[in-house]
Amino acid sequence: MARLLTAVAPDTIERVRRILKGHETIFPDSLAQAVATLDKGGVQLIFIGARFDESRMFDFLEHIRQDARHRKIPIVTAIVVPTAMSNVTVSGLAHTTKIFGASVFVNFNDFADDDTENARIRIIVDALLLPADLVPLVAKNLSRPGP
Repeated sequence: MARLLTAVAPDTIERVRRILKGHETIFPDSLAQAVATLDKGGVQLIFIGARFDESRMFDFLEHIRQDARHRKIPIVTAIVVPTAMSNVTVSGLAHTTKIFGASVFVNFNDFADDDTENARIRIIVDALLLPADLVPLVAKNLSRPGP
């Protein structure tokens, strides 16, 4: 179990909670709460939705980027909206969040809200929590053809 800071809009908390079940999840209500939680330490992964605190995702990413203590924490950025967005918007958000230091960008509209698809998102999150030296070994084993 890892300690995750999950900064998402209120209407997406339940889905994110289901995806991250088993981890200690902290759901701040505002950018100020998210920053305070992060600055206290002990956070192992940051999950930020584009609509967090009235779309303050980039403000939070900027805070993370400016503080050397936080730069090694993996960050998942996501679009967690009930309606599809244009490909241009999604692509722009994906590229921009990576420039700001995100490890990965997830468009929830690419995943149905069911156990199977939520488990696929969970795999992405859990992979980021692995020690860096184990990631190539896991990738190698996952890419091997079956028996």
